[in-house]
Amino acid sequence: MLPTGHIEFTWAALNLLQRGAGLFEDTDYRLMALCAVLPDAIDKPLATFVMTDSEAALLFGHTALLHGGVWLAAAATGQLRRTLPYLLAFSGHLLADRMWSFSQTLLWPLRGRRFHHWKHVGSPAAILDAYLKIIRDEPLLVTFEVIGAGLLGWFVADRRLWEPERLAGLVRFGRFE
Repeated sequence: MLPTGHIEFTWAALNLLQRGAGLFEDTDYRLMALCAVLPDAIDKPLATFVMTDSEAALLFGHTALLHGGVWLAAAATGQLRRTLPYLLAFSGHLLADRMWSFSQTLLWPLRGRRFHHWKHVGSPAAILDAYLKIIRDEPLLVTFEVIGAGLLGWFVADRRLWEPERLAGLVRFGRFE
């Protein structure tokens, strides 16, 4: 999934939980967006500037080891309840990326020291080329991105974000009320 899709699905899910079940009312949408793209924010710079010969775009940020460690740290520090929506956004990224198809990375290092081999992504141009290849070759991804755009439209309409004060509240505080 592209970064925009991660955010759109995450915001729509949070909005639905808030409106439908009254859950996570004080959650910051800005932080939710960050958590939704955090695995890519970790891995893409690593693939582009540090691990340029790895021929992988999914690295540590997409491993069960990192996600399990973050969940355990939240539980061990008594912060699980407070951080739950952010943890769900962070680890929901793995579901959206269908990481079960990339078990070499998901189960790293249990399945070896290498990450899922894909193609050279060791430069900004190569990362862009990789995203363009995915868009061309994966019609399901395009379908999910279109659905994500629809969900964003629903979110904007439901929260009346065309009203300047409501949009300003989202930008400044990550909330609407």
